[in-house]
Amino acid sequence: MEITAVADASVETSSPQAGEGRGTRAPAALGWAEEEESSGRSAARKAGRVAIWLVIGLAAFTGVRTWVFPTKPPAPVEQTDPQAEAKKNNVPEAEAQQVAARFARSYMTWNAAEPDARAKELEADLAKGIDPKLGWNGSGVQLVAQTIPGTVTQVGGKRARVRVDVRVSVVTGSGKNQRTATSWRGLEVPVAQGEGRVVVTGQPAMVGMPTAAGYTAPEGPEADTQLAGQTRDTVKDFLKSWASGSEDQAAAPGADIEPLGSGLALDTLDTWVVDAGSGDKRLGTATVRWKLGGAQIQQTYQITLTKVSASSASRWQVEAVTAKTA
Repeated sequence: MEITAVADASVETSSPQAGEGRGTRAPAALGWAEEEESSGRSAARKAGRVAIWLVIGLAAFTGVRTWVFPTKPPAPVEQTDPQAEAKKNNVPEAEAQQVAARFARSYMTWNAAEPDARAKELEADLAKGIDPKLGWNGSGVQLVAQTIPGTVTQVGGKRARVRVDVRVSVVTGSGKNQRTATSWRGLEVPVAQGEGRVVVTGQPAMVGMPTAAGYTAPEGPEADTQLAGQTRDTVKDFLKSWASGSEDQAAAPGADIEPLGSGLALDTLDTWVVDAGSGDKRLGTATVRWKLGGAQIQQTYQITLTKVSASSASRWQVEAVTAKTA
């Protein structure tokens, strides 16, 4: 409710002459009138007060400083890949295998008659400052026929061990009594990423060779004895042509079968089995005995047959030959 002051407009004053019984009239008192406030204005004022208190409360809760100097959002966290980080300290595998295989050939080759030749070859892959004799006493004769690099085991700090299988030939005796024995040796070569390339960091060590492991082949499909009997001569003729270098004449049109090379001849087709099935392409297994190097050697092939049609006649021909997968 609002109070409003209203002045009385009818104010009388006394005459200038004073007389008995006629006193001066006091000025009329100011009058106050109450004016009813509208509901809209009252609601607006109350809402304004609530808003002010809300602002004050928010400032107290969050702090005025954050309004003036807002907090910067945190920088996004970069996700790191542990495997990628670890690989930064790895030795390049391809280069490590190449260096280790070359080094293994030189390391496992020695000849007492030429001791300096071995040292000179080893120095090319050794880190500087390492004695190139690497424990050899300077005696004996041994040759290397083949090296096969294998697993690279990373050990961190740009270091690794490389497995190398080495085929060695050991020469013993002399003259009529000279003998050569060949065998496989396993070798682990320590390597590291040096200044611009991979180097061998010390003496390698001979390790064991893998032993035989068991394997159970899955059961094969049933055999189609009728088709095997119908196509046995076809397969045998192809094998003869393949050995003689004229496989194109016996193979199916469009077949891409590489020649075997000279010095090979078919001895016998021991077995020929066609897998049960249907369609114009069929698989079969052939056990073949070849003549090679004055000996006989038996091998097993998987042969793909395809049906070739011309006019109203059709026949089976060889389309592909691969090793048999058990």
